[in-house]
Amino acid sequence: MKRIRSKFGGLIPGRTSLGAKVLQAGGWSIIQVVGVNVLRLASNLILTRYLVPEAFGMMAMIGTLLTAFNLFTDIGLTQSIIRDRDGEEAHFLRVAWTIKLIRGFLIAGGVLLAALGLWVFAPSLAPPQTVYADPRLPILVALSALAPVMIGAESTTKELLTRRLQNWRFTVVEIGTQVISLIAMVIFVQFSPTVWALLAGMLLMSVIKMVASHLFYPGPWMQLAHDREIRDRLWHFGKFLMGSSSFSFIARQADKFILAALLNATAFGLYVIAQIWAFAGQAFVNQLATRVGFPAMSDIIRNRPEDLRRLFRKFQNALDVFCFGAFVVTFLLGDLLIRTLYEAEYHAAGTYLSILSLSFLVIRFRTLDNLLVNMGNSRSALVISVVRAISICVTIPLSYNMFGLEVTLLVVAMNAGITAPYTMILLRPTLGDKQFLYDCIWLVGSVLAAVLVYLSL
Repeated sequence: MKRIRSKFGGLIPGRTSLGAKVLQAGGWSIIQVVGVNVLRLASNLILTRYLVPEAFGMMAMIGTLLTAFNLFTDIGLTQSIIRDRDGEEAHFLRVAWTIKLIRGFLIAGGVLLAALGLWVFAPSLAPPQTVYADPRLPILVALSALAPVMIGAESTTKELLTRRLQNWRFTVVEIGTQVISLIAMVIFVQFSPTVWALLAGMLLMSVIKMVASHLFYPGPWMQLAHDREIRDRLWHFGKFLMGSSSFSFIARQADKFILAALLNATAFGLYVIAQIWAFAGQAFVNQLATRVGFPAMSDIIRNRPEDLRRLFRKFQNALDVFCFGAFVVTFLLGDLLIRTLYEAEYHAAGTYLSILSLSFLVIRFRTLDNLLVNMGNSRSALVISVVRAISICVTIPLSYNMFGLEVTLLVVAMNAGITAPYTMILLRPTLGDKQFLYDCIWLVGSVLAAVLVYLSL
C-alpha cells in the first residue's frame, strides 16, 4: 500500500509539495488529453458517416480564423497570472478578467468584419471549388463571433488553478463539455447533416466552458475592475508576447490559409482530417508544457532557481520519450489507421498523417521556448515566431509548386524546428552543455528522419 501511495499519490488532490503537485497536475493532464482526444476522434469518426469532407474543411477555416484573432490580440494574460508576484490576488485577477472580457468583444468585432469581407469579396476573388468560394462561409463566420465573447467571459480563476497546478477541475470540465458537444452534434446532424451541426456544437461547448469557469473553479468572484499599475505591468510583459502570438499564428496556421487556396475543397478536407489525428498527439505535449511544465518551472524560478537545470532535464526527458514514440507509431501505422476507421473517400488522409508524424520530433522544442518566456525573455518569443512565420509562408508555395503536396506536408511538419538552434544557444548558459549537446543530437536526428521520410515518398 505504501508503494502504491508513493507512486500514485500525486494524483490525489491535497498534496502540497511541488513534486506532488507536478505529479497531480501531470496525471490529470494526461487523463484530460486522452479523454478529450478520444472523444474528439470518436466525434470525427461518427460525423464523417453523415458529412462530406468539405464540411470539416470549412469548420477548420472558421477555427483558424478565430485562432488568428485570438493570437493577434494575445498579451499573455495566462502567463502573467502564473508568473506574477500578485497572481494570487483577487484584485489582480479581476483586472485581468476585465481586460480579457474587453478583448473578447474586440475579437468578435474583428470576426464580424472578416465575415463582411468574405461576403463582399469572395464571390469575385475566391478560386472556384475552394472553401473560400462556398456561399455559406460568410454567415458561418459571422455566427462564430459568439465564441470569442464566451471565451473572454471565462473567469480568470481558470488561470489561477493553472498557477497552483490544480488541474483536475479542468479535466472534468473539458471531458464533460466534449461529451455534451458530441451528443449535441449527433442530434443536430440528424436534422441538418451539414456544416451547421458542427458550428452549433462548437458554440454550445463555448457556452458550457464559460459557465463552468464561474461556477466550478474556486476563487474570487469576477467583476469589472481597473488598475493602471496592473494594466501597465501586464502590458510591459505581454507586448512582445502579443507580437509573438501574432506570428505564432502565422507559423502554425498559415498552412491552412495557403493550402485552402491551392487545393480543391475535398483535398483540403482530407488534409484537415489528417491534422486532427496529428493534433491529438500534439495536444498531449502542449498540455504538459503549458499546464504542468510552465507553472512548475515558474515556481522553481521564483523559489528554487538552483534546481532549475536538474528538474527541467527530468521533465524534458519524460516528454521526449512520448514524442519519439508518437512519431514511430504514427509514421508506421497512420495510413493503416485511416484505412481501417474511415470510408474509402477518406483514405488519402492516411498518407498525409504518416508525413505529419514528423511534427512530433520538433514539437518537443516548445518546452525550451516556454522556458525562455518563463525567465522573462518575451522578446525571444517574438523572434522565434517571426522566423517560423516567414519560413512557412515562403516554403509552402515553393514546395507545392516545385514538388507537390506530399513534400509540402513534410515542410509543414518540420517548420517548428527551424528556430531550435536559436533557442538552444540562448538557454545554454542556463541549462548547461550537457543539455545543449543532447538537444543538438535530437535536432540532427529529426533532420535525418525527415530525409528518410522524403526518400520513402
